[in-house]
Amino acid sequence: MSLDPKNPPPAPPQEHHRGIGVKIFTYPKIIFIWPTLVISLICGIGMWLWGDDLHDPRGPAAAGTAAPAASAADTAQAGAPAAGKDKAAGTAAGKQATPKTPSVLIRRFSSWPNIFGILFLFVLTINVMVMAIDFPRFTIIAGILLFLAVTFFLLWLGVFYDLLTPLRDFAESIYAVANSGFYLMIALILGLMFVVIAATRFLDYWEILPNEILHHHGPMSDLERFPTMNLKFDKEIPDVLEYIMGLGAGRLVLHVGNERRSIVLDNVLWIDDKERRLKNLMGRLEVRITTDQEMS
Repeated sequence: MSLDPKNPPPAPPQEHHRGIGVKIFTYPKIIFIWPTLVISLICGIGMWLWGDDLHDPRGPAAAGTAAPAASAADTAQAGAPAAGKDKAAGTAAGKQATPKTPSVLIRRFSSWPNIFGILFLFVLTINVMVMAIDFPRFTIIAGILLFLAVTFFLLWLGVFYDLLTPLRDFAESIYAVANSGFYLMIALILGLMFVVIAATRFLDYWEILPNEILHHHGPMSDLERFPTMNLKFDKEIPDVLEYIMGLGAGRLVLHVGNERRSIVLDNVLWIDDKERRLKNLMGRLEVRITTDQEMS
C-alpha cells in the first residue's frame, strides 16, 4: 500500500511544544541574602583557622583595675621605702598604668576576630537595607554623589579640626567578636533555607508556549491556561542593586489580551535571558491544521 504524497501522515500529537517553551520561576525576596551566607562561611572558616581566640588585646581595661595600679606607681615615685621585690612590683604596676598608645588601639581594632565581626555586621546591614528599600537608577546616582560630597566635606573640615582622634577613639571602643560556631550556624540556617526554596519552586511557576501560557501551581500541579494571542510583556528593573547582586533579577509583566489584569512576576532571575527567549518565542506564529484522521 502506497501513501499519497499529497496527504502525508500527520506528526504525532503532544510533541510539538517540547523544548520550545520558556519556564519562568519567581522567588521570594529572601534570596537576595546570599551575600550574608557567603560572608558567614568566610568568617566561620577564618575564625576556625584563627583558633577561635576571642581574647581582647587590650585586656580587662576596667576603671577599677587601673586605679590601684596608678596609686602604686605614685607611691613608688614618691620615694617610699620598699624592698627590691616591692620596687619591681611597683615598676610592673606603673607599666600597666601607662596610658594606651595609638599602636595598642589600632592593634585592638584591626585584630582578626574584630575584623571578621565588623565585616559580617557590615555585609548584613547592607544586605538587609537592599532587601528593605528599592534603589532605582537615579537613587543610586544620588547616593554616590552624596557620599562623595560628605567625604570631601570631612576632608576639608579635617584641615582645621582634629577629626582623627574622635574617630580613633570610637573605633577603639568597638570590639564585636564571635566564634566560628556562630558564623557557621548562620551559614547552615541560610543554606537550608535556599535548599527549601530550590525544592519548592516547582510548586508555582509559569511556562510560556507559542500558543498558550501555562500556570502550574499547587501541590497537585493545578493548571491554568491563558492564550498568547496579542501577548505583550514588559521587563522592569525596580532595584539596581538587586539586579547586580541577585543574578540579574527583575520583574516581568505579561499583558494577556483577554485578561483585565496584567500578570506580574517578581524576582525573576536572569531576566535579560528570559526577555531574549520570549522575544524569539513571540516572533513565531504557530498554526496547526487538524486533519480528519486526528479527530477520529
